[in-house]
Amino acid sequence: MVLVAASTASASTVTVPLSDFVIFSGGGLSASGGNETSIGGHVLVNGNIGSNQDLFQQGNPLTGYPAQLNGSAYAGGALTFGQDLTVGSSSGPLREVVANGAASIGGGANIYGNLYGNSVTLGQLTGIRKAGGVGGNVQYTTSYTPSTAIVEGAVSSPSTKTFNLITMPAATVFTAGGANQTVPAGQGNSLTLAPGTYGALETSSQNQAVILSSGNYYFDSITTRGGFDLQIDLTSGNLVNMYVVGDAAFAGQQTLLVKGAGTGGAFVPINQAPQLASLIYLETCARFTMTGGVDATHNIWGGTVYASLLETTSAEISIGQYTDWYGAAYAFDSFDTADHGSWNYVPLVPEPATLSLLALGGLTLIGRRRRLSLRIVRSSGLLRRAPQNALPR
Repeated sequence: MVLVAASTASASTVTVPLSDFVIFSGGGLSASGGNETSIGGHVLVNGNIGSNQDLFQQGNPLTGYPAQLNGSAYAGGALTFGQDLTVGSSSGPLREVVANGAASIGGGANIYGNLYGNSVTLGQLTGIRKAGGVGGNVQYTTSYTPSTAIVEGAVSSPSTKTFNLITMPAATVFTAGGANQTVPAGQGNSLTLAPGTYGALETSSQNQAVILSSGNYYFDSITTRGGFDLQIDLTSGNLVNMYVVGDAAFAGQQTLLVKGAGTGGAFVPINQAPQLASLIYLETCARFTMTGGVDATHNIWGGTVYASLLETTSAEISIGQYTDWYGAAYAFDSFDTADHGSWNYVPLVPEPATLSLLALGGLTLIGRRRRLSLRIVRSSGLLRRAPQNALPR
């Protein structure tokens, strides 16, 4: 470890567009009341994670369930990593962990890259290591507590990097309403829906299926029971967009199946054709929740989900344990996912009118709380042009 004397260098901001994250939370408009992005133990994350406020990822790897982040991490507030978490690998690429507030890295954790924080605390035998022969540096501004950590690069002050907060998109303006849709009674039954506008979508018992295809769907709410299959026909190569006014509440042991390029004309679980997650988008004006699976039957899910609700009761995206996700999840306010799972970044295919939004970085706080009615929310959209029945602003 090399300790470098403090200098007068000023911090530069790191700008990362929202679309480069697998998990991100905006943290709403108020001061942090907890971890706005919270990731449970024994979780593998392939992609960048972040929050405009506080970020937490637990460690504690188990056999078959690594505690691993194959990406970088950015926090506008405090950042906390649990014990024995691994970020990156010795062969690279170089990762970066940037916290505008305090950075606390648990004992036995290893970061293959550089760590930047206002204050930095390292646990016993924490490693800040080089990746591909470079990096392994720690930079801090106010305080540094190294314990028995191993820093393979240099330690210096002040920190030269801070995270440029991201402007979270406001909700897409859309309406739903129409006939409620319920899968016919009996296990094994299914319901096929064409693109269109509907009321509430529900299953009537366990082990049922709903079949959708490319196009725009509008629902008042979605509620499923255990063992649910969502089958999406993507053979046209076009996106499916699901817009939900109320809660999208999925039970446990859920499976997303897709048919399209590379599936041989059959529906297969999304983990067998993860590239098709780039054609799936769901936005809710309320909450997206999914109950946990079990060790023998994980939730297998995917696509990009955006929850635009702002409130303080609970996480607007909340995912249970034993979930394997292919795509991305963005919460205007807060996000949590439980233990024993994996998150695998698959970017959403952008449409031409949305390319400028994909590049957003830098925060202009929305200066008032959003107003949410039963049917209508205010404007803008995440990563897409306005849907056909979007309301004028």
